Amino acid sequence: MHLFKYFEPARLDVIESGCIRLTQPIDFNDPFELKPVSSTCGIKDAMPDLSSTEENLGSYNKIDKLPVKASSPDLEFKANKNLLEVQQVLATSPPETNGVTGETSGQNQGEVIGVLCLTEEPDNLLMWSHYADSHQGFCVKFDTSNYFFNQKRTMEDDFYHLRKVEYIEQHPTKVIKSNVGVDLLLHKSDTWSHEKEWRFCAVLHDSDMLIECADSDIHLFKYPKEIIKEIILGANASEELADKIKAIIDQTPEFSHVKLSKAYIAEKSYRLEFKSL
Repeated sequence: MHLFKYFEPARLDVIESGCIRLTQPIDFNDPFELKPVSSTCGIKDAMPDLSSTEENLGSYNKIDKLPVKASSPDLEFKANKNLLEVQQVLATSPPETNGVTGETSGQNQGEVIGVLCLTEEPDNLLMWSHYADSHQGFCVKFDTSNYFFNQKRTMEDDFYHLRKVEYIEQHPTKVIKSNVGVDLLLHKSDTWSHEKEWRFCAVLHDSDMLIECADSDIHLFKYPKEIIKEIILGANASEELADKIKAIIDQTPEFSHVKLSKAYIAEKSYRLEFKSL
């Protein structure tokens, strides 16, 4: 399967550096992201008891339950610390609250979890307008069979693998029962259904690079450049942008397989046509 992501023309750093941002949900353009979820059961009953350790993790060793890539003993401490921090954020909801999850909990989850948003469609007119600066940017085609998108450690792991967004008419009426609030990020209003979105979630502490900003820090994650299969220039993309992307492809051995295309406006219908460059 291939998925796509739209970029503004200024985001050439994504293909140059081999790093991509996983964005905090608090920076999303949908105000309903991570909002409280109504339910008939209490938070205390739905959430795991964070006061105990091995007993509540079942028969798995603690490190085996982590949603992170702890491949060496040196990373075990960091992995455990990251998981505990995420769990502590979820624990900020009042334990006896019934009927709705805490607003504070949702806001904090939006600061510790990062999300990479992808789509099934490279020819969506609205997304080209909204996310690629009115068709002046570019769209990247990703190979999702690559290990980068398939790093799930356990059956319960909510992180490091692709999840399809479900579009629904009303707020989901359930409490999030997993040890992280990723489920909240997988439901959106059916108003957004045209985006046909998939999401890849990660713990922001695992980022490879941090750029501190006044509003929200930028967390960058390294990706293998071979996951890029095609770069599509927008219908209004400049010659300057085309030349820069061509140069990046020519000067990057890992991009020797990458196809460069351009979108053109169809003559007789409201659609885009792609031609190789």
